Amino acid sequence: MVSTERVAEIRSALAETASGNSADAEQTAATGTGWATLEGQFLFDQSDSPRPRQPLQITKDAAVCAPGGKAVLNQVMLVDPETRGIANVAVYLRKASRVHETVQPEAETVLFDQEQCIFLTHVMGMVVGQTIEIKNSDPIGHNTNISMSAGAGFNQTIASGDSTDYQPTREESLPAQVLCNVHPWMVAYILPRSNPYFAITQSDGNFRIENLPAGEELEFQVWHELAAGPGHTLVLDTDAAKALKWSRKGRFKLKLDPDETRPLTLEIPADAFQG
Repeated sequence: MVSTERVAEIRSALAETASGNSADAEQTAATGTGWATLEGQFLFDQSDSPRPRQPLQITKDAAVCAPGGKAVLNQVMLVDPETRGIANVAVYLRKASRVHETVQPEAETVLFDQEQCIFLTHVMGMVVGQTIEIKNSDPIGHNTNISMSAGAGFNQTIASGDSTDYQPTREESLPAQVLCNVHPWMVAYILPRSNPYFAITQSDGNFRIENLPAGEELEFQVWHELAAGPGHTLVLDTDAAKALKWSRKGRFKLKLDPDETRPLTLEIPADAFQG
């Protein structure tokens, strides 16, 4: 004969097992399985016109920075005249539950050069652990000042034709601004992330992020230098954005199926940008 105490113990054990199985199942569902790709394009809305590029105010070293007296246009809003694609939009996964073995952090050094008083890469993504080779291809000196919020920044004069290495120690939640204190019109951005799940749109507005975790909800951050959201995050209120649960912090969510390549094309209205 089984005692009531023994029955209570069995029921308690079964309840704990069921609870554990439920938690394991929830964790498995949250983590997902397989891998997928997100690709797409950011386009300036056809009903609006992008802000015209303005000439930079070259106030010194004009022979190098504006040879021949030519006007040097800013790089803050680059829209392809044929596709209306928007360059230099940063798209990146906020948190990754797992990382595919083929997209582990790379060891290659990334080049960050400056020539004719312009940073040749206006917005650059990189993986923490990579080394940036900060190079000066100009015949004059530059001061490169990188303002990292999550770790030690960089502020050093780079002599003509010289270079030096810099390695960010932690990821940034938003791109870090790069300035030259000698030539104040020089501006660029660097985005260090803990994994390679990021992309910077090309001149035609296209981007592609491969081998993302599939079968689970992913949240992406979107940023542009002129975006009107907090910290220059890109906030959208279009129907397409609402379907992606776009937030007031410039983030959207989606779930990808294993082996899926999900296309994502978004038209960005002018009022999403400052000015």
